[in-house]
Amino acid sequence: MKRLFFFLTLAFACLLTAPQANAQTEKVREHYLSYESQIPHGTVVYTWYFSKSLNCQRRLAVYLPPSYFSGKDYYPVLYLLHGTFGDEQNWVKRGCANIMDNLIAEGRAKEMIVIMPNTNMWQQACSEFTGIPDPYSDGKSATEHLTDGRFEESFSEIISFTEKYFRTITKKNSRAIAGLSRGGFFAMHISHYLNSLFDYVGLFSPTYATSGIDRQELTTANLFTTSKRTPKVYKNVEKDLKRQFQTPPALYWIAIGSDDFLYRENQLFLKKMNEWKYPYIYHESEGGHSWENWQDYLILFAPQLF
Repeated sequence: MKRLFFFLTLAFACLLTAPQANAQTEKVREHYLSYESQIPHGTVVYTWYFSKSLNCQRRLAVYLPPSYFSGKDYYPVLYLLHGTFGDEQNWVKRGCANIMDNLIAEGRAKEMIVIMPNTNMWQQACSEFTGIPDPYSDGKSATEHLTDGRFEESFSEIISFTEKYFRTITKKNSRAIAGLSRGGFFAMHISHYLNSLFDYVGLFSPTYATSGIDRQELTTANLFTTSKRTPKVYKNVEKDLKRQFQTPPALYWIAIGSDDFLYRENQLFLKKMNEWKYPYIYHESEGGHSWENWQDYLILFAPQLF
């Protein structure tokens, strides 16, 4: 009876404290998303890089930290990727600059450049800028075109452009890559494909699977199934990961909400990571596939960089 009373009391306490914790999280998020006039501010610029693989100019959003224009310092770089149906403006509109300004002002994060590319290889820039409607506005078509490997295989073009035209520290320990949802998929696969380039990896509510297998049928055995038509970036995921973790990244950070529709898929990936004994940090939050969670994840991830 005492044991039953203890567990009932504990469960009741959890019910009472969970909303308080959630309210505290919302308060922290609101603070870092707010524009504080009295602190130094970075600058968001939009620029273009030439993609040799696509033979066209493509648009980037770039956050430059507060001291960028007042000195000659060189900075580490975070490559921050949007998700399906997103574009190069998503993270800007959702408060990336304010989050970084506030974290830097409080001394919680180092000054860094944040590169936010358009991951949709069929677009030169977002529809809002070009006036050209997105031809792949349904999930199935978008997914098919987002998993053809072209973005990951061409990502070195973005790195080369960034390091040529901005004052960056061109070392592995000064490069980070992170993304939300499909952007997390890209971050994971880019980081193993270009496994000598990134020392910090952030996966925010990511998907992982490289095949067309239904999510409910995914297992640890078929998570990275390949076929003759599989793009080369997905051909040897397990071998690439082994190479990547021979010298483990300084930070491999995975975050997912407990109600996220990708929760089960993330647990499969974590199981494989545990089997391989690869070091990572896992953060589980409340909620699902939402910008509130992704903003929280950036607030938690950025202070751990560099």
